[in-house]
Amino acid sequence: MTLINRLLVYAIGSCSLLFLVACSGGESRIAFIGQTEISTMNPDGTDVIQITSNQSEKVTANWSKDGSKVVFDNMVSDDMEIFIMKSDGTEISQLTSNDANDWLPLVSPSGDKIMFISDRDGDDEIFLMDIDGSNVTQLTVNDWDTDWGCAWSNDGKTIFFSSDRDGDTELFVMNVDGTKIRQLTTNSYEDDMAVLSPDGEYLAFYSDRDGDYEIFSMKIDGTEVRQLTSNPAGDFDPIWSPDGKRIVFSSDRYLDEEMFVMNSDGTAVVSLGVQGYPVDWVK
Repeated sequence: MTLINRLLVYAIGSCSLLFLVACSGGESRIAFIGQTEISTMNPDGTDVIQITSNQSEKVTANWSKDGSKVVFDNMVSDDMEIFIMKSDGTEISQLTSNDANDWLPLVSPSGDKIMFISDRDGDDEIFLMDIDGSNVTQLTVNDWDTDWGCAWSNDGKTIFFSSDRDGDTELFVMNVDGTKIRQLTTNSYEDDMAVLSPDGEYLAFYSDRDGDYEIFSMKIDGTEVRQLTSNPAGDFDPIWSPDGKRIVFSSDRYLDEEMFVMNSDGTAVVSLGVQGYPVDWVK
């Protein structure tokens, strides 16, 4: 099951325009989408605060590294567009406006660029633009394949991404200008949605290589692959904690998709008792 297939389960229907508030007191918060709304909660699943309020489809939200800005995708008419605002919910600006779908924005570590996915050339490709929406550049070019599921390196010089260009979904890495694409995983299964650990040494991702979707980790060069979860259900959407010691993820092991937290080595899995999927873990 690809990222696109899974997110449509949540994204179709009544969703909300984003109004996010900054986390106070220096405590970390998990941001997630559940019941088509964006909310935050404490890392133990308590103090859930719903922070969306109006009817519009959206898929994800991402905070800048300094926590001052939030980028998010939002349905406008019949397509997804990208917006930015201050983390207190003010100064909302639309960054893209076209007949294509622009979605899954990620702010660069330096805070001056946004990477995003767009189907403006007919299929999903990776694009880059300035933080104000100017200087849009297409990084990948494929006639029939799909590139998505991106993550920045900590220095902003490389991009990790998912692609089905070899026939099934694998993980790749490339320079920030789209050059020197290198494949990190090679198998007949789906490896998808890699996220970088805070120390920049490991990627967490989900894969169906054991027959159902589980969470895995590996070094950023594709070595030392380790399976972190193992159960008959599907585990998806890993997000590292800011200190790199824990991973939050979603799972349908209790039928409905619910969020769990575990140590970064896969031990001490705990259900948060909250339905949805995580999109960020904010300091």
